[in-house]
Amino acid sequence: MTTERIYREDPYVAECVSEVVGIREKGGKDIIECRTSVFYPEGGGQPSDTGTVSVAGRLYEVTSAHDEGLEGPVWHYTDAPAGTFSVGDEVVLAIDWDQRFSNMQRHLGEHMLSGTFYSLLGGVNKGFHMGEDYVTIDIDLGGRMLTEEELDLAGQHVNMAIWADLPVTVTWFDDYESSRVMPVRKEVPHDGRVSVVTVGNLPDPHDCIACCGTHPSSSGQVGLVSIYKCEPNKGMNRVFFDCGRKALERLNADSKMLTDISRRYSCKTADIMSRLDTESENISSLKGRLSSLSSYAAEREKASILEELSASDDSVYTYSSELFSADELLKLGFAVAAEASGKLLILMQPEAKTCILISSGEQKCGKLVKENVQTYNGRGGGRDDNARALFTSEKDMKDFARALTEMVK
Repeated sequence: MTTERIYREDPYVAECVSEVVGIREKGGKDIIECRTSVFYPEGGGQPSDTGTVSVAGRLYEVTSAHDEGLEGPVWHYTDAPAGTFSVGDEVVLAIDWDQRFSNMQRHLGEHMLSGTFYSLLGGVNKGFHMGEDYVTIDIDLGGRMLTEEELDLAGQHVNMAIWADLPVTVTWFDDYESSRVMPVRKEVPHDGRVSVVTVGNLPDPHDCIACCGTHPSSSGQVGLVSIYKCEPNKGMNRVFFDCGRKALERLNADSKMLTDISRRYSCKTADIMSRLDTESENISSLKGRLSSLSSYAAEREKASILEELSASDDSVYTYSSELFSADELLKLGFAVAAEASGKLLILMQPEAKTCILISSGEQKCGKLVKENVQTYNGRGGGRDDNARALFTSEKDMKDFARALTEMVK
């Protein structure tokens, strides 16, 4: 049975009284088919509507809607326990209007931006996705990438068309051949009825394309299109953007973030990039100085350790420092081991709870870690000449080092 789809005649209708004509069950929940419906089923890149269905004074959620072809039944997935509905029940279907109108803004905005890339640059839309945080389209320019100037031009052009408040019309045709009288930017042959969405007036509209989604009645209702970025994708341009309320919410959030950043750096928002460039230069300079100081400290520590080793006959040397990172300790250990063969070095980094073993090969570091680390709630591994063990507490790390010292002696 074909569901009468009210949104096709009037996408602004948010509620209707209907009759249950079919029931399915999935995961212990009822899925219902109704004689008429205001719910748009997922398709054409647009998510389905969500909302509610009430029966006999009881209200349930409609989590999604899906169809079986453009002229087939629309099935409403509910959170109602299986057996809640019966064929013949009178129900009230109501969509989440805010979500519907946002989808209408985003879908028409996508048409208009795609039409803009086509009319200005000859770019063909070969992909469309409406996500939670942004909308994407894949624009094919024969392998060429869009420039920043072209993105800015497209943004200005599409928003001018939005603010012109152009009429939006949907024309239905019985078949694809009949629809070819329309100046569509991309032909999409398929069986059955065809709906063509036109933005502006014939014969020279801003955009004209076959589409089964829901759209506002005029371009001004889109509000705005905000282009976020463009990235290469399979030889095409993936353009990230949003429209209407979604775009406004993000622009407001970004504006607040810029204000917070400018306040933190005590500068005007226009000067943020310059200030960040200065900060980046300062950080690079500090990193260079830190590297030099670290190298100097490592040489001093190396000399001190070698002096201690020369005065000791012990085969194990333990060392602990928070001055060096674990990787820096490893580098220091290799430098010491190169001049003190036959010793097992146990180097500890308390903050990272990391223990590093280094030897010239007499003691198998990886084996020592593998066979003992779990006893002290640690994990790790390595090679014969070096291994690393990580612990959940500093005490476990020290106990592990103490046990290895006794073991190797």
